[in-house]
Amino acid sequence: MTNIRITEASVLSLPALNRLFVNAVHNHFQYFPEHVRNRVIKDHSLVRLSLAKVDPRRVLLVAKQDQRIIGYAIGAKPAIGPAQVYWLYVEPDHRGANIGLSLLSRMLKVLGSKGASEIAIATHDHRRYYERQGFKWVRNTMVYGVKMDILTFKVKA
Repeated sequence: MTNIRITEASVLSLPALNRLFVNAVHNHFQYFPEHVRNRVIKDHSLVRLSLAKVDPRRVLLVAKQDQRIIGYAIGAKPAIGPAQVYWLYVEPDHRGANIGLSLLSRMLKVLGSKGASEIAIATHDHRRYYERQGFKWVRNTMVYGVKMDILTFKVKA
């Protein structure tokens, strides 16, 4: 894996990010019911990603190999409450090369620079991965009818 770069998504990269997002939701988040996946895709349309790109609270990161997007992280620092990492995804052919860790690390730094002191994430089946990165388990909850682990990360001052 050469030439992997983690950057903020540019306006020009949003169509490719949207295509990868749609593919990922359809093919790799099948633990959510189909109607939920369809709603999530609608909520992350090209128009919505464009609006997120110009919202200073939102963070859209991409992992690129050469010029092709192979992963992404989407998060936000709301005005009130903890920051959130909503999505973290790396194409299966590129897993195992710490690309997800690079995306996550950059996301934590960017959210911290926006003033986050705590960052939350919900995961269906990657609790141990996030715990190894310093997240602490908080509770289980149902998200769209799926059992999820909620974890938080304390940003060092």
